[in-house]
Amino acid sequence: MDSVGQTIRKIRLSKKISSEALYGGLLSRQARSKFEKGESDTTVSKFFMLLDRLNLSLDEFYVALTQKESMEFHLFSNIALTFYKKDIDGLKLLIKKLNNEHERTNNIKYQHYEIMVQNMLNILEGKPQSIEFAKLSDYLANCDSWGYYEIMLFSNSIDYFTKELINIVFKRVKNTIVKFQLLRRYRNEYSMLLLNIINKGLLDFDFAFALKYFEEYELLAEPLQNDMYYQTMRKFFYEVICACTNKDHSTHELEKIIEYLGYFNMKNKQKQCIELLERLHFHVEKINNEKSGIFFEVTKS
Repeated sequence: MDSVGQTIRKIRLSKKISSEALYGGLLSRQARSKFEKGESDTTVSKFFMLLDRLNLSLDEFYVALTQKESMEFHLFSNIALTFYKKDIDGLKLLIKKLNNEHERTNNIKYQHYEIMVQNMLNILEGKPQSIEFAKLSDYLANCDSWGYYEIMLFSNSIDYFTKELINIVFKRVKNTIVKFQLLRRYRNEYSMLLLNIINKGLLDFDFAFALKYFEEYELLAEPLQNDMYYQTMRKFFYEVICACTNKDHSTHELEKIIEYLGYFNMKNKQKQCIELLERLHFHVEKINNEKSGIFFEVTKS
């Protein structure tokens, strides 16, 4: 791996930026030469000023430095894929790996990830939350400074949070988004969190709760207007909530969305949506036998 200075030099030259334009007022000629040769480092504040002059984000610099994407990105892609495939053996293997990594590094994030994956496994096996879940929920409930890491943990563990706790903790999430809303990955993770909360409300047949967070999601309509997935899910949940609360609402659009997901090869998401609709159909059908006013019927694609 190149040093920070050597990587900065490569980027500077590739962007055709002169040494003086990049380092002027920050490093002397002698200091910049040693820095770009990897013989010395610079301060954190000057490093961020250099990235600013290079018009480079920290994530982009990390990829340039290591020649690979963040391990976290691949880790969570692997976790998500394994969960959506309902690969119980795969989740058990991930739990073992995360446990080993926690013991090796003593980094608490691997313990959090392990607890998160254990509860994903419990969901698939129909078991209650793990005994260790309190460690994760206590961390989130007591953490005053939230970032992407905390939002991600919260989003992927939402099934075992009570709605009361979700309402309390969500305020911290929203405060974080106000600060970082221009960063795409924060906005996307926030969107995913809202979708997970809406889904939880529907699975609990608490349509008022689902609607409350759908209205939060609606505030993201403009920032997410060019993202096909998030717009599709926005439309899906809108139609579901309407179908569950309005007996005169047509389910034709829902059927189109289910077909749409299959057409664009989002099979896992299509399957999840169908499972949600089947569960809601059974619940609302039971209510309809007791009283009128709620209607839901959709044909499985």
